[in-house]
Amino acid sequence: SAAPYAAACAAVAGLAHRHPADPGVVAALLLNHVRLTRGQAVYFAAGLPHSYLRGVFIEVLANSDNVLRCGLTDKHIDIPELLRVLEFRAGPVDVLDPVEAPDGELVYPTPVPDFRLSRFELDGDPDRILHTRAPQILLCTDGAVRLNGELDLLRGQSVYLPAGDPPVSVRGTATLFRATVPAAP
Repeated sequence: SAAPYAAACAAVAGLAHRHPADPGVVAALLLNHVRLTRGQAVYFAAGLPHSYLRGVFIEVLANSDNVLRCGLTDKHIDIPELLRVLEFRAGPVDVLDPVEAPDGELVYPTPVPDFRLSRFELDGDPDRILHTRAPQILLCTDGAVRLNGELDLLRGQSVYLPAGDPPVSVRGTATLFRATVPAAP
């Protein structure tokens, strides 16, 4: 039956329509086609090809990662380097659902110590205090929040908070993502 491949074939047909002269379209047939629902995530180790076809995504990379493009772009494509570092292995893609911490923070589990991504669903009241000794980036993807009673963060806006800053007070009705590094022991 063609049913298991229908979504992937439709995605490739759409790519061919948008990128008619790009041979990278054919490579999309070799990738897993995964449809995520709101709030889900995937983890890709370095060296594994991946692509986003549509939707809103937050991508967090380890400090030493490099981005190599294999097609579907007007940017530089380095095929020899891509072939050198790419891992050619088949396998399923594990979809990650966040795990709720005791304080309500929704943490996306990853197998690496390089970064930590989490989500807060804020309902407006009371103030939420975010603790970390590490640097962090906060990204508001829905609604609006006020940080420390003075900085407004609207949908689509982000802020960088350096290591050593005091805990930040957050108030608002919003979905807020936090990218940081795991806490030091």
